[in-house]
Amino acid sequence: MVLFLGFLFMVFMFAIVFIFTQFFSVFVNFPSLVLILVPLLFFLLVTKSGKVIGKYIKTSFQKNYAYTIIELKELSAAIKHTVKFILAAGGFGFITFVIVCLGYIGSNEKFGPNLAICFITLTYSIAIAFFVFFPVQAWAENKINSLKNND
Repeated sequence: MVLFLGFLFMVFMFAIVFIFTQFFSVFVNFPSLVLILVPLLFFLLVTKSGKVIGKYIKTSFQKNYAYTIIELKELSAAIKHTVKFILAAGGFGFITFVIVCLGYIGSNEKFGPNLAICFITLTYSIAIAFFVFFPVQAWAENKINSLKNND
């Protein structure tokens, strides 16, 4: 449920930017966002981490589901791997766009916007990692500690 709430928080923030600026397309760079989200979805569909996160999403909508310490440790490890992958995808996008940006080094009109895209890609990956996935990991770690203290 926390993962879902983090995603809704991100959507809410984009909606606030859209409402107050009316220039949503200026602030959202779709190629950068796609460069982060497509590998993330592929990662979640193919890896064991994605299966663990998918199980968490299914069980989070069940009332009074009691997580075991093993399930929580698996979820925490899966989130760690996913965060590392998202940050690596952001770094890859950053390096890719820096290489593209260097092609426009003689043109001041195109160099600045392309440099901004480099940083937007990195910012998207950091935002998704720490606004969506990191709260779930913190919740799982806190739940593990509370279950250990109860035993």
